[in-house]
Amino acid sequence: MKMTGGNPSRFLPIVNNEGASMLTPTTRIQQLQIESGRRILVTSDIHGYLSYLQGVLEKANFSEKDILIIVGDMLEKGPDSLGTLRYVMELCKKGNVVPLLGNVDAYRLQVIDELNEENALGFYDYLVALREWCGSSFYDELAAECGYTIASPADLLSTKPDVLAHFAPEFDFLLSLPTIVETQNYVFVHGGLREKRVEDNRNRPFYDLTKYDAFMTNTPHRFDKYVVVGHWPVPLYDDKKEQLNPVMNREKRIISIDGGCGVKDERQLNLLILPDINCDVEDITHLYYEDFPTIRALEDQAASEDSVYVSWMTREIRLLERGEEWSEIQHIASGKKLRVPNAYIRRDNECRDYTDYVLPVKAGDMLSVFFKTETGCIAKKDGVVGWYYGPYEDVK
Repeated sequence: MKMTGGNPSRFLPIVNNEGASMLTPTTRIQQLQIESGRRILVTSDIHGYLSYLQGVLEKANFSEKDILIIVGDMLEKGPDSLGTLRYVMELCKKGNVVPLLGNVDAYRLQVIDELNEENALGFYDYLVALREWCGSSFYDELAAECGYTIASPADLLSTKPDVLAHFAPEFDFLLSLPTIVETQNYVFVHGGLREKRVEDNRNRPFYDLTKYDAFMTNTPHRFDKYVVVGHWPVPLYDDKKEQLNPVMNREKRIISIDGGCGVKDERQLNLLILPDINCDVEDITHLYYEDFPTIRALEDQAASEDSVYVSWMTREIRLLERGEEWSEIQHIASGKKLRVPNAYIRRDNECRDYTDYVLPVKAGDMLSVFFKTETGCIAKKDGVVGWYYGPYEDVK
């Protein structure tokens, strides 16, 4: 494996519209030549789920013979960002692991570096929200290792010097990571390419390439090489059912792999498997890791033909009738009327991620389960979420 690509990416000072100094990441393109005969494993959007990363690599029998590419966003929104970062740093010492910088990784460093009296309250409120969502935050983890507890905006300011000094190796590692990695036949970038030719993206702002929402839908290009991206959770590309497996657009030559760690209750960490750098796209496979309770289905069930997926992008609803455990709603985006467990309704006008899709199930199938009712459960089979209404037995 041979790498080229100029000087490491660094945060360079610029001046914003108010004249205040700030920092912004720069775009770096790295060329990577991979010899034939090695598997290329690709994951993204780990978001602090260290056990998921370890689990998916073990499931794939990852070894030094393989190349592992991590397409950004290792940090935040999960239970162990610092542990994840250090685990990746340790993996990189073996020379067969190539991480990229994601928008969340970069923005977190930028916010920490720019902490001041004017923005400390806003960042503190964000940390509180993260604690409620996932139990911790990256900065909480950093402060705790330095012996501090963050209980106010003032604590952020007082701990900043020690945090910057103590974690200089970790921050330098992140700042050395590329934005785009180009190989002989595949290109990797966290969000997406704005220009068709890889080289033409060199002068694009960093966040243009790492925070490119719905890249597969929004790009007008058909790329010369397949572009592998994360950032945009793959369920958001489907409004009929909630599926979290990698998706491929053969017309545009894009593969999107974000399985929703840190943002989806039904999350999974996807691992794309290229058997060889010269493989045909049809030879690409994937597997995923999750850690949810499992049931064994005891009865066959046919899939539903008409369904809707309510995502955070289309969460608006009209509450028609509220019951004790279930309510009747109308999904605004689709116009469809649904019977939904009250646990999925927020503020009478929003719905958590939900689907009425009925899974195709065979007796003996193993299902991950997320929500149980007297009549059925919301479960996942082969990366697809839906209802199972038959009898089952708990496995773990």
